[in-house]
Amino acid sequence: MPDKAPLLGNVLSVDKDQPLQSLMDLTRKLGPIIRMDMMGTPLVVVSGHELVKELCDESRFDKAVRGSLRRVRAIGGDGLFTGDTQEPNWGKAHNILLPTFSRQAMSNYMPMMQDVASQLCMKWERLNADDEIDVVHDMTAVALDTIGICGFNYRFNSFYREDYHPFITALTNTLETCMMQRGLPFEQTLLKRRLDQMEKDVAYMNKLVDDIIAERRKTGGSGENDLLNYMLEGVDKVTGESLSDENIRYQINTFLIAGHETTSGLMSFTLYFLMNHPDVLAKAYEEVDRVLGRDISVVPTLKQVNQLQYVSQILLESLRLYPTAPAFSVYPYKDEIIGGKYKLKERTFTTVLTLMLHRDKTVWGENAEEFDPDNFSKEAVAARPVDAYKPFGNGQRACIGRQFAMQEAVLVMGMILQRFELIDHTNYELKIKESMSIKPDGFKMKVRMRKDIQRSTLVPGAAAESEAAAGGLSESASRPSHGTPALILYGSNLGTTEDYARDLARSADLSGFDVTLGELDDYTGKLPSTGAVLIACASYNGTPPDNAQKFVHWLESAEAGAAEGVNFAVFGCGHSDWVATFQATPRTIDERLEALGGTRMVARAEGDARDDIDEQFEAWAGPLWGNVASALGLEIDLSDTGTSEPLYHVEVLSGAEANPVAAAAGAKPVTVRENRELQNVDASHRSTRHIEVDLAPGMTYQTGDHLSVVPRNSDALVGRVLRRFGFGVDTQVRLRSTAEEHSQLPTGNAVSVVKLLTDAIELQPVASRKDVATLARYTECPKSKPALEALAGDDYKAKVQQKRVSVLDLLEEFPACELPFGVFLELMPMMTPRYYSISSSAMQSPERCSITVGVVDEPAISGNGQFKGVCSNYLADCPAGTTVQASLRGTSDGFRLPDDPSAPVIMVGPGTGIAPFRGFLQERAALKAAGKDLGDAMLFFGCRHPDQDFIYQDELEGFAKDGLVDLHVAFSRAEKSKVYVQDLIREQRDAIWSMLEKGAKIFVCGDGSRMEPDVRRALSLIYSEEKDVSAEAADAWMDQMMSEDRYVLDVWVST
Repeated sequence: MPDKAPLLGNVLSVDKDQPLQSLMDLTRKLGPIIRMDMMGTPLVVVSGHELVKELCDESRFDKAVRGSLRRVRAIGGDGLFTGDTQEPNWGKAHNILLPTFSRQAMSNYMPMMQDVASQLCMKWERLNADDEIDVVHDMTAVALDTIGICGFNYRFNSFYREDYHPFITALTNTLETCMMQRGLPFEQTLLKRRLDQMEKDVAYMNKLVDDIIAERRKTGGSGENDLLNYMLEGVDKVTGESLSDENIRYQINTFLIAGHETTSGLMSFTLYFLMNHPDVLAKAYEEVDRVLGRDISVVPTLKQVNQLQYVSQILLESLRLYPTAPAFSVYPYKDEIIGGKYKLKERTFTTVLTLMLHRDKTVWGENAEEFDPDNFSKEAVAARPVDAYKPFGNGQRACIGRQFAMQEAVLVMGMILQRFELIDHTNYELKIKESMSIKPDGFKMKVRMRKDIQRSTLVPGAAAESEAAAGGLSESASRPSHGTPALILYGSNLGTTEDYARDLARSADLSGFDVTLGELDDYTGKLPSTGAVLIACASYNGTPPDNAQKFVHWLESAEAGAAEGVNFAVFGCGHSDWVATFQATPRTIDERLEALGGTRMVARAEGDARDDIDEQFEAWAGPLWGNVASALGLEIDLSDTGTSEPLYHVEVLSGAEANPVAAAAGAKPVTVRENRELQNVDASHRSTRHIEVDLAPGMTYQTGDHLSVVPRNSDALVGRVLRRFGFGVDTQVRLRSTAEEHSQLPTGNAVSVVKLLTDAIELQPVASRKDVATLARYTECPKSKPALEALAGDDYKAKVQQKRVSVLDLLEEFPACELPFGVFLELMPMMTPRYYSISSSAMQSPERCSITVGVVDEPAISGNGQFKGVCSNYLADCPAGTTVQASLRGTSDGFRLPDDPSAPVIMVGPGTGIAPFRGFLQERAALKAAGKDLGDAMLFFGCRHPDQDFIYQDELEGFAKDGLVDLHVAFSRAEKSKVYVQDLIREQRDAIWSMLEKGAKIFVCGDGSRMEPDVRRALSLIYSEEKDVSAEAADAWMDQMMSEDRYVLDVWVST
């Protein structure tokens, strides 16, 4: 502790004009921790790395907003900088604003940063030879104008003024007045004039900011990609609340303080160091010339700025010696001991003197006071201990805009060095001016245009296009190629298996194979005998997917030797709830290929959607290419197959016409003619819609077919993505693919982001383990990264898979994740059509069909609000006259009424499973009207309550009254005991057995995870009792019924 004065303690040990430099001197004399008495209030100043490391433990210490920083609340209020961590508005604003500083947001800000930096350079280019530059003034101007336009679309136009904008004058006066106050006796009296002026300045600043907010609210602004729009429209996911206008004002003031004050100091110190270290300046010129070139008419792109590594090192080293946030303060939640011996009582005001932390010789060496950008080489950074470098503060209270500041500073320094020689005409000796931050005082210099500058007529933005085009080729060109063919085939109805096939194609490409991707049916009888054949295939109710039926039929009927020389491996997709048909088609493919003479390179793997199918696929695919290489006798380098660059590069455009995203192959426009509610919603609180559509010319269906609908994501869902990535509703992008043959999204042309998100990709699938790991890889936050890594590890099943958490949910939960938009697009599967059983008869209405849609709108299992099914809610909101994209899909051949109308049928369809049977009954009515003799028919329908969800009640009872069907309805909520369709089947065992003996065909439609297995067991029990046989024999009978198409299914898995 330094010497104390009576009453005042150590107050006079700290120079009121240079408090930070006083503390630096005390630290040099007294060591890494100093305890001071500030008029009876304890203050601890810490600078030693080992002690600071403990103070950075956020479980023990929190940011302290006291002293001069507390007084800045006059303009910052409970904003991000001056708010207490526990204040509700701090948490809300932090959650809402983190995405505005993501990598994608940085890309959006780049054109505005270029605009302001170009204004600075233009001013300097027009100076006379003897004109001086007030460095701090001009760096303040560029920083203020940048945060103004990027943050609030407000132009301070500093380069069109002789003096500072009045806002800066008011802000500077306010900050200086806050710093002057030390709590001394009579201080308020002595500073009355300044305090009165501060009150006027604060009123002026608040009015200017309030006017900005009011103007934006008046004019709207949903198209703006700035901070203000996020604050006006953003909702905190945790509380569900938005920010008040008062708090938005505080946030704007905060960004204007931090955004210009600290960045301007950083750039000013950097120019000082460059002029005083000619060797460093020479290396910087070399890098700038190499990366940016000598043509100053071409504005640097974001990619080029990111390549200025040495310039970045210079800036980081400037921040080490003179961090423009030169200290931060914390307090312990409870009594603590640091360094094993220094006691800190609860809430003791403890200041980390960053200026001296960055000069700790135990970390930075004996030359810690010297300027050396090599301190930030990759090797030096990797070797440096944690918490030794803190120019932006600590943890969750670290500067939210640090990436913004660094991008701006690198751009400005790069453009200055590209154009100018720096001249120290005064032999300036560094003097520090202190306020809330630090800056060089009285720093002037001159510049001279460099002699070898070039200018072309290339317009700004052309470089960005050529950069994106080049980026699309780099990864492809660098792939190791050995030319071995790899044919990747898939059979998939719903898209999941196709996604796995595309993953295989990409990894094969990266492993040097000559890749071809296709559907199984396209290679019926045409499998190659050279290279590798990899197959991913699913089953659909035990039958092949639509695009694999010809292939499987060929396999089953091909002659011996038909697959001679084929080297194959199979990955099967399925759901183990369908025990009888699980993996049926992949197993058939695998076994038949071997039987026909093929060579199995890798054992067949079974992916089970009931479990962690992504993990199962990764476990099989991870070592796959090494195993394939061994089987084929290849020696290939597999070291880089897991580190490919993203599939899509995204270039943000403006004003371009969007190309429509193509709907699913084969879809045609159909027109909604009727959309009505079937349930008593007031009583059931659920919805089922009856939707009729007029088919497009040339579309014909058979009773029992499916209508395949191409859905659209809702505005609310799309809006979540727009906010997370900082896009406006009118944003256009151009996608460039690094592997065009694997991309499914439209590339090369401009497309609306809204169109892309609405029509092209799924936004709600459960995040795979691989997806979560990818999010972790793009996260640097010391809290978020370990949390995401845990979710990608042991916590995945319980906290992601079982709770059905999506990638978008995780991006909102972890706003510090800086996932590029291009990678997000790559993670999201393509939008897949939804299949609905047609609930009408082609015989009765050949040009119009109906579907029965259960609307999914229920509390999300994840706990994040409501989960709304994409397609069901899309259709529910389509009024008559709406055009919908759809196609017709045949069901399995067995799911048709018997060709002989007199054959008996048994139908089981609870809930929306009634749909195909409504069509069957309409057809039976038409057949009866045509004079056909009908066989017996039984229908088992189930719902909750007769007064709530007995859908199509009048129609079904009418069919029963007309003798078309024997109707049995199970109500699961009407009585004390729950009754389900399987219970009624057991009750009607005699009638059912009588029909079965007459050759009855059984149809089951609906839930395949619980209902269908229960129905199967009920029927097996009837057979077992009637035949007096074992359960195993009854199961064998059921298998035979399936093989003979007498027990046919149209079922799905409930989630």
